[in-house]
Amino acid sequence: MIFKTKSPQETMQLGQQLASRMESRLPVLLFGDLGSGKTHFTKGIAKGLGIDGIVKSPTFAYVNEYAIPSGKRLPLTALFHYDLYRLESADNFHTIGLEDTLNDPEALNVIEWADRLGEHLPKDYIRVECEAGEAGHEVRIEFVDSEIVGKNFVEHYWDKWQTPIHVRKHCQKVGEVAATIGEAFVKKGILVDLNLIKTAGQLHDMARVCDFNKLDRSVFQEEVTDEKWEAWVHQRAAFEGQHHADIAHADLLKDGFKKTAEVIRLHNSLRILKEPEAYHEYLEAALVYYADKRVKHDQVVDLAERFRDARERNGGGDEAKEALYRRAQEKKCGLEEWIFGQVEMKAEEVS
Repeated sequence: MIFKTKSPQETMQLGQQLASRMESRLPVLLFGDLGSGKTHFTKGIAKGLGIDGIVKSPTFAYVNEYAIPSGKRLPLTALFHYDLYRLESADNFHTIGLEDTLNDPEALNVIEWADRLGEHLPKDYIRVECEAGEAGHEVRIEFVDSEIVGKNFVEHYWDKWQTPIHVRKHCQKVGEVAATIGEAFVKKGILVDLNLIKTAGQLHDMARVCDFNKLDRSVFQEEVTDEKWEAWVHQRAAFEGQHHADIAHADLLKDGFKKTAEVIRLHNSLRILKEPEAYHEYLEAALVYYADKRVKHDQVVDLAERFRDARERNGGGDEAKEALYRRAQEKKCGLEEWIFGQVEMKAEEVS
């Protein structure tokens, strides 16, 4: 994600926004030359955590510690602000307490001049690259997070679940649509993890064969070998009665991909009735959920067409079921309004 900031205040606001969306204690590693905005970004993080008072770069002390107000970001209790500009060797990071605070479950570490760590970068972190320009600053933010499925693992899960070709095409398009809308948020200066959105979209229906209304060998857009057919039959028997979103969620969770798993769990069409607040609190989940409701097969359609198609495929129901569908449709339309009310993009421009 690339953000343009025109003033130190805007850079601080970006840091504050990152702090407000933190759901884990991933360390924040800042890269960039002198005057590129690293300290202002850190000040924003501190403000977002509710820390009052002056926050300045600890160039000579290596680290400053600030108490995080109780209840602001539990279980975090302390912010450790490191400045490694004077660190002569990456091996010396053991001597300044960094190793201890990185392993402290109640600590959030923000590290300026993180390039000084060399090969000692942590496994998971938020990478922030700051660059000064004539008209302001450019800030690049990337989540390096082992709880998110990487793009190189998408094919692995498709193959593992023998995901049908037409379902893969649908998933690919959902990932593209979700990422496109996500980019519109980035243009408005709103943080969103595009990598999480893209791969969660690509995998949201990976176990879809488990709850097809029926399994008909003749309708697939591929050669269905006996081996593949037997695998599908076995999956349906093993997971009978379960929703494909919950099946995929459990599989990804078992492999440690907690954040991707949660986005996929929330794409269940009726989940919006049980947990409506989740889609406003978790933007990535909202965008994948909405994109799925805009893609019919591998083509973008409007919500009305998607509703019509779903009813045609799933058939009608009793009065209670009809009322449930109507409530879900209202929630989805409301989500569409909420999403496009925040960006300079219209729903009909999605393609």
